[in-house]
Amino acid sequence: MSETFIAVGKPLQRIDGIEKVTGSAKYAADIKLDNMLHAKLLRSPHAHARVKHIDTSAAEKLPGVRAVATILEVPKVIEYWFSLRTEEKKKQMFLRDNVVRFIGDPVLALAADDQATAAKALSLIKVDYEPLPALYDPFKAMAEKDIKIHERGNVAFQFEKVYGDIQDGFKNADITIENTYRTSKQKHAALEPFGTCLAHYQSNGKLTVYSSTQLPHWSRHYLAGALGLPLNKVRVIKPHTGGAFGGRCGLIHGLEVMCSWLSRETGQAVRMSFSREEDFIATETRHPMTIRMKTGASKDGILMANDVEIVSDVGGYGTHYIGVLADCLSTGVGLYKIPNYSFTAKAVFTNKSLCGAFRGYGNPQMNFAQESQMDIIAARLGMDPLELRLKNCRQLGEIDPVLKEEIRSNGLKECLQKGAASSGWEQKRNQKPIKGPKKRGIGLSIMMHGTGAGKALPDPASATVMINADGSVNLVTAAADEGQGNRTVLAQIAAESLGIDFEKISVSETDTEITPLDCGTHGSRQAYGGGLAVQAAANEARQKLLAFAAKELGVMGDQLQIKDGAIFETTHPDNRILISDLMRKTQIEDMSVCEQVIGSATGVAPAMPGYYGAIFAEVEVDTETGEVNVLKLTSAFDVGRAINPDLVKGQITGGGVMGMGFALTEDLLVEDGRILNSSFGDYRLLRACDVPEIVPIIVESKEPTGPFGAKGIGEGCMVNVASAISNAICHATGVRLTDLRMTPEAILQGLRSF
Repeated sequence: MSETFIAVGKPLQRIDGIEKVTGSAKYAADIKLDNMLHAKLLRSPHAHARVKHIDTSAAEKLPGVRAVATILEVPKVIEYWFSLRTEEKKKQMFLRDNVVRFIGDPVLALAADDQATAAKALSLIKVDYEPLPALYDPFKAMAEKDIKIHERGNVAFQFEKVYGDIQDGFKNADITIENTYRTSKQKHAALEPFGTCLAHYQSNGKLTVYSSTQLPHWSRHYLAGALGLPLNKVRVIKPHTGGAFGGRCGLIHGLEVMCSWLSRETGQAVRMSFSREEDFIATETRHPMTIRMKTGASKDGILMANDVEIVSDVGGYGTHYIGVLADCLSTGVGLYKIPNYSFTAKAVFTNKSLCGAFRGYGNPQMNFAQESQMDIIAARLGMDPLELRLKNCRQLGEIDPVLKEEIRSNGLKECLQKGAASSGWEQKRNQKPIKGPKKRGIGLSIMMHGTGAGKALPDPASATVMINADGSVNLVTAAADEGQGNRTVLAQIAAESLGIDFEKISVSETDTEITPLDCGTHGSRQAYGGGLAVQAAANEARQKLLAFAAKELGVMGDQLQIKDGAIFETTHPDNRILISDLMRKTQIEDMSVCEQVIGSATGVAPAMPGYYGAIFAEVEVDTETGEVNVLKLTSAFDVGRAINPDLVKGQITGGGVMGMGFALTEDLLVEDGRILNSSFGDYRLLRACDVPEIVPIIVESKEPTGPFGAKGIGEGCMVNVASAISNAICHATGVRLTDLRMTPEAILQGLRSF
């Protein structure tokens, strides 16, 4: 029997759509307050130096300059919310010293009446630096004992995990493949630059901060800790946001804390906005990684062992480096049933711009290596790469060895089958090479990504549902929407749970003053974790609503249904009452009651379910120039259930474009610590004319722990694009590329080696 829904599974219009297309949506840079000051940063010209003295006297004499704050007094936030668990760990989140660790590292911030005055004042400041030896290569940084980027040394974090007996696994393998893979320093390059902040410290001791953070509640914690304020004196308001992709997963280096400090010093509102160049040179990027991988398999294609060593370049500071490496482990081990697995990883400081959270969170780097290995093994064994993956991927009902929980939903096989059929995999894989310099190929790769972080980090979600006297509904949630539409999805879940039309649901602004605790938007968690909280709150409100209706209609609550704005008896539909009439009577008319129906829920999701995907990439390679033209991406993803299919397809399409950039064009070029391509003119994002046909395929495996069966999609849909394209290039040309980005020069060099 098919399920019938009123909101779930429907391509309903985004609740913020009209605001955005009419230009009325307010972004951080659009917000203005009375007597607002403007702030700018003075950044270090050195990759590694000690600040010996700062002379601000001339700047402070300039009319219109109101305050200066330096790194000698203002702490940096250098960890993430994992460290909020204890007071001792919390102390490790903040660093106050006189050392700059990359070119562009903030030295001080200055607030003035206008931007021109602030810029002039910065030019009057004199800083006495003591240059220190700089380390740009993580391997040299690991070996160096005398030069320390941080007091604790250059290795930020390291760990090792072993499953099974790795030596025995290789001993029993018939073939062994070993390669080293390198990935690039990709930038988020969101439409709205990182970042803008407006901070207002009021006379009552309360700080209000407008920030495009993905984590409003955790950012509130960070600001309270950095400024020594109680949480009830810090309010974070999130305006509309023009993309994030992980880069706003906390506070932005040198932005919100500095801005808030200046506001407290002056007693006035202070706004600071980074330019696009500042965004490129001084905010977080994807972690470049070097991954050595040795894989053993039997002659019939059963994976026997995998030995992985990762060195991750953190840059001058790290926030998410532990979580990123943990994700490499969980997604690598979690995808294939390899009985013997050894995983060693190190995160290393260098004197380059800092790295942090980025869509995929370590998985794209790990996937590029592991899925390249799979195709190499298939070629050695003379096996179809699709068959090899089907033989080895984890199945429904298995226990994930990292998360130690059952796989309750898994649509990977269906993703492979539907993707192969749609792309014409079998025919194109076996077709004869075309004559001439342009060669065509098709490649595939698969991926698994966790939904949320309930097994790894504090990952709360909360919601409140209030039914008004006219039958309309207010949903209160701190779920941060970066443009992907998750607040629309949560409204759909509320509507479905209540049985009330979607159009009657209003979603609150994202404001920590009025919304309950939420972990924010990261890890593909909102439809699942946020959705579960909304579903629970709506179900509580529904039960209260039915209880009032049962009393009014003279029946038991379980004999009632809700439809088309009315509550009625199932067996006698004429015995009914409009929700608006019932709520008006309950809240206003019956003065002995005067009660609003409110449902609330808070807590952590029960699982961290994996979602799966298969991408089939078709390419054409010019063997005379090395140029790669991606002809088509067929992207099939298991999302549990698509609450809003149009939004899911949008994520899959956008992930395909971002993954193509990671594969072929995007990389911050760093020379002696200086970023050379710090603008859209030089950093090669894909343009509309570069984007091929992308075919999104939705597979629904119905996750039993998720709201209406939903799980994640946002991060994972870019994870395996690069590996699919790499495998397609190899199929077309025979050239196996192991470095990202994959350049025409590398392809030509590979062709010359034949």
